[in-house]
Amino acid sequence: MQNMTFSVSMDGALFLLPDPVTCFRAASYSQTQTFHLSKNASLVVLDWLTSGRMSMGEEWVFSRYHSTNELWAEGRRVAKDVMLLDEQVNLTSNLPPRYMADRLAPYSCYAMVILYGPLVQYTIRHLSTQYDQISIFKTKAPAEMIWSLSPLAGQGAIIRVAGKETEVVKTWLKQSLVDLQEAVGNDVYRIAFI
Repeated sequence: MQNMTFSVSMDGALFLLPDPVTCFRAASYSQTQTFHLSKNASLVVLDWLTSGRMSMGEEWVFSRYHSTNELWAEGRRVAKDVMLLDEQVNLTSNLPPRYMADRLAPYSCYAMVILYGPLVQYTIRHLSTQYDQISIFKTKAPAEMIWSLSPLAGQGAIIRVAGKETEVVKTWLKQSLVDLQEAVGNDVYRIAFI
């Protein structure tokens, strides 16, 4: 169990852009991240996971993944995002069991990004414009990658991404969040998406 609490001072910024969590066979992972932002503070949080160690034949074979991200701005809760993946199967149902791999296929990487505050407004507007232009049509096969954007009260958004390959998601994130380079610097940004 990992619990982290972050406080961002007035006019400050926090950019949390870690590598994705990759759980091994039978692993149980749990984290809670709480973010407290003061006036005019900015935040970018990337929380993502892969299906496992595919090179070892471990795809969606962990026991449990639980991640909670909670955002407070000036003492008011703005967002709480929870992702719970559990291998437990309901065997009492009359329906055939659906294992985690069945439920999450065909995607092997899932990401959630919280954008909030004055430093990320251009990025939010840019992504909102892109999202508004998406047309959804019935297809024979699932797309390589899908994404959604949900506005947050105030000055933020939550983005969710799912991709068949981790590299597809990583490339999309790197291209879509490129405007953050100005705030974090070219070297830091480049390293975040190696």
